[in-house]
This record gives sequence, C-alpha cells and structure tokens, in this order.
Amino acid sequence: MHEILTRAAEKAEQAEVYHLQRTTVPVKFDAQGLSVIKAKRSEGVALRAICEGRLGYATSTDLLHPEEVVEAAVATAAFGDKAELDFPATEPKEASGLFDRSIEEIPAESLADLGESIRASLLRHEPDLEIGLTLGTSIDRVRIANTAGLDTEEMTASLGVTIQATRARADDIYTASDSFLLRSADELDVDRITKRIRWLLDIGRDVVPAPSGSLPIVFTPAGAVAIFFPVVVGLSGKAVLLGASPLGGKIGQPIFDERLTLSDNGRCPTGSRAGSFDDEGTSTGETALVDGGALREFYYDLRTAKQAGTVSTGNGYKGNILEGRSFRAAPSPDISHFVVSEGDASTEELIGGIEKGLLVDNVLGLGQGNVNAGDFSNNVGVAFLIEGGKIVGRVKNTMIAGNSYELLKNHLIGLSNKRDWLFGRFLSPAVAVANVNVAAG
Repeated sequence: MHEILTRAAEKAEQAEVYHLQRTTVPVKFDAQGLSVIKAKRSEGVALRAICEGRLGYATSTDLLHPEEVVEAAVATAAFGDKAELDFPATEPKEASGLFDRSIEEIPAESLADLGESIRASLLRHEPDLEIGLTLGTSIDRVRIANTAGLDTEEMTASLGVTIQATRARADDIYTASDSFLLRSADELDVDRITKRIRWLLDIGRDVVPAPSGSLPIVFTPAGAVAIFFPVVVGLSGKAVLLGASPLGGKIGQPIFDERLTLSDNGRCPTGSRAGSFDDEGTSTGETALVDGGALREFYYDLRTAKQAGTVSTGNGYKGNILEGRSFRAAPSPDISHFVVSEGDASTEELIGGIEKGLLVDNVLGLGQGNVNAGDFSNNVGVAFLIEGGKIVGRVKNTMIAGNSYELLKNHLIGLSNKRDWLFGRFLSPAVAVANVNVAAG
C-alpha cells in the first residue's frame, strides 16, 4: 500500500490509497434446508490521484504490481473532472463497539446451527412455511493513507441475518421478511430474531379488499423509507449545488413538523456503515440535518464540501444506499445512517387512532416519482387494512403516492416511541401521516 502511495506521490500533486480486506462466512438455507456454506476472502485497493488539477481513479486486486494501478489512475486524470478537493490530514477519533472478536470466532458450523434454530422456530409457529435464510459473519479491515499525512486503519465485525418466510396458497403467495445486523455474539436471540416475522405472518393471514382515496397511513420503521427517501436525496449537499433540491437556501427555516428531528450518524454501532471514518478518511460523527422541524445542515463529502465553501461532514462513501463497503466505486456524498427522532406513542396507539387507513411495512422499489421534488409513488409490497383502530387483514395490488415535504410538515399524525433498522442504514420509528393517496388495483 505504501509503495502505491510513494509511486503516486512522484507523479501526482495529491494521492490517496484505499485498501479493503474482507472475510465473509455466508450460510444460506433454501426451502429444503442448508444449501451453501463457504468462507470467502477478498482484497483490493483504490487510488485517487490529482494530476494538474484533475482527478484520476483506478482500482486493482493485484497488489504485487503497484505500478499498474498508479499508471491507470494517472492516465485517467487526463480525462477526469476538476479535482476541487484536498485530502484530509487529521487522524479520526476512534469509534467504539465495532469489533468484537466473538463474531470473528463464530465457526461456520455454529452459523449453520443458528440457521436451523431460526428455521425450527418459524416452522413451529407455522409448519407449512417455505423459509429462505441467509446469515453470515463479515470481518472488514479498511486502511486509508494519503499524501497529506493521514494513515488510518480500522477493523469491524458483524453478523447479518436475513429471513424470508413464504406462505403459499392456491390463490395467494405472501412473504414476510426481516433482517438484523449484530455486533456481538451475545446479542444472538432466536426468539427476538423471529418475533417480527411471526407477527407479520399472523396479521397477514387474511386478505381483504384494499381501500382507495386520501387516507391516513402508519408506516412501520421498515416502511418509513418510502416517505423519507426523497428527504435523504434532498438533504444531499451535491443535490443543493446542482439546484436539484427544493431545500437550497432554506437553512434555518422550518421545513417539517416541529416534532421531527433528523440526523446522520456514522457512529451508530448497530448500523451497517458504522466506522471511525468515511471512505475518504474524514472522521465520522453526528450531523444534525433537521432539528425540531427546522433545516440545519446538508451532508457533504470532500469534493462537494469544497465546492460549497464548507467542510466535509464525513459522508464520502463508496457504493450506493443499499451497498456495503466496496473498493471498486469512487466516493460520493451519501448518508451513513439516517436517524429519525422518536415520538411519544406506541405503534399500537398510532394504529388505534386510525378509523380507516393502512399500515405499510414494505414498498416495491425506491426513487419512483419526482424524487427531487419530494414526490414518492410506490407499489405496496406488504400492507394491512386498519379499520376502527384495528388491523383487519392484508391488502394486495395497492399503490401509495404523496409528497414527503407536504406530508411531514402539514399532515404528521405522530411518531412511535420505538425505532428499528432497515437495510442497516435507516433508523426510524413508525410514522403516521394523513392524506396519502391510495389506489387499489
């Protein structure tokens, strides 16, 4: 790695090397049982080089020939964008709770046993289910060094569990799903891991006609991504610079209901992107994006921060909103973990206050509709009819649409007092809003 940086420094004004080593042990079950168990190791480097004010980028898995990745990065700089960034020199403050050796020491056989226990728990609840299950450990070692003097390294360990339980009938196929990311083997609890799946299976047993019209909706923490995704896009400093965000020029102004506070926090230990630094070596932290309904800040990587005349918020990441770390992609501004404030009601109380509406747990696809304007339009994957404050059955062939800014400012009913993760990136309570457009097929 240092040889790459030394060679790059001879040919570039600035250079940065990103080195990722990853060891994963994935264990997969299909409807018949255990299907895959195989350890995997991967390693690669990415080099950013600034030559004559332009940014070059190259990646490689061949660490024995450092000259090749240097030559490639320097060559691409001739056609690269104007650099407009300076690599950081400050050593980031270490985050805690990210590497527990108990995760690293879990043998593949124990993962298989855990998978069998999860399957057995769900099949005791409902014997005819078809269960798809993926679980596995991931150990990442990330090192970033640059010509400004930064040389920082960190190891993280996690255990991921993803469950899909399918009930198949002659006239209906219903899949309930959930996922977890754990940072310690001590957190393993089969009953907790399967609790939400069992609840979704129970309330989704009966299919009922879907309503249409302008209706209140309670979004579960998993479903809330539908209404918050346009907001995530709008809070990007890059979107503001491009004039694509409706929030430009509104710092300090109320944009949402005063009960709503939003932040980006790269140090949530149970989040999938938790780390001491982002993928540019900038220290992570908590950025207050919206406080008490008022806009406070946007999130930036190094490049967009310099263009905006400010500093990076530690949000330069490789990959997209649903991906883990990868050395292949160049960094760009993205959220680490989007955190929504809790409210003062239980989810049951939010549901109990709805005379007729929907509980939405899952939508199909993100980014549909005019997202830059705050609009969302999604087919519903999993949703339930609420009548008289009670869940009466599952609905199918339903679409929801609305404008996130309008709904969260003028039609927020309430937020639940308990939060949960989606994709390891969104930490949200249940969110109840009125006047969402619902169309039944």
